[in-house]
Amino acid sequence: MEDRDEILHETFAHADVPRQVCLTGLGKVSHTRLDAWMFGSMMLFSPESPGLKVTRTPSLEAMEPIIALIVQIRGIAQFTQDGRRQDLVPGVPIMAGPVSPNDFQLSGHTSAFQLPFDEIGIPLETASRASERLTSSPLFSLVSHHLMWIRENADSLDSTAADSVGAATTHLVRALIASAAEDDRDARSALADALLPRVLAYVRQHLTDRDLTPASIARAHNISLRYLYKVCGTADVRLVEWIFEERLEGAREDLVNANRLQQSIASIAYKWGFKDPSHFSSRFRRAYGVSPRDLIRYSHRQYRDQL
Repeated sequence: MEDRDEILHETFAHADVPRQVCLTGLGKVSHTRLDAWMFGSMMLFSPESPGLKVTRTPSLEAMEPIIALIVQIRGIAQFTQDGRRQDLVPGVPIMAGPVSPNDFQLSGHTSAFQLPFDEIGIPLETASRASERLTSSPLFSLVSHHLMWIRENADSLDSTAADSVGAATTHLVRALIASAAEDDRDARSALADALLPRVLAYVRQHLTDRDLTPASIARAHNISLRYLYKVCGTADVRLVEWIFEERLEGAREDLVNANRLQQSIASIAYKWGFKDPSHFSSRFRRAYGVSPRDLIRYSHRQYRDQL
């Protein structure tokens, strides 16, 4: 059992989770799994186990401040900090105290989001106060749904989208903490900072949605179309053109594998939001200096040469 606990602890350590980890019963290591992802500088680690205990104590580290949000996915879990025990409700995040020893006992599946404290830009006292009253924030529901969305889509996000999601989450969590600690001015500033990364991450996730338009993007974020263009313009993002560029890049990746996946140019164009294959081919040639058909032929020839 001790050897298995040590293996499990090393697994968490390699995932950069600075905690003491142990199983709470025999025969559970073979049913314990840890997944981990990086979203920019934010780490998401998601353990699943019939019996697991994760402890943060001063003896293990210098208790550097951290921002950690924990969301139970299914099963039961208990979080103990400062002598108080709290049962986790699936889908409802809790926030660990930035410098507080704590332990977490799990029987099921959970996810923990850890962000660098200095990137949140919140005083330690503010973060500590917010951790005790997180549900009082008017942003609590928004951030809860955002965190669950990340976990559900973690495997499908490419590196560029993941960086945008990480940046958006950092700003959203900062706004959540500020509002829970009743710092309305800082919360408004953080929400404004979070908007563009949220928009870009949303667009990347919906590039194959043929109904994706600036108007639908604005509705999804509860802002006016005019304000959406203002936010993008401030960052020198030409929204419509940027959407075309992202869709063309997605189509280019599919075209490289078109023969292997048995996809036609028309089906790829349609998948990436282009209703007219000739319009798609024209834009593609202008963007990459080669036609979609020639790219397929070149990629197929390269593939055959490698066999």
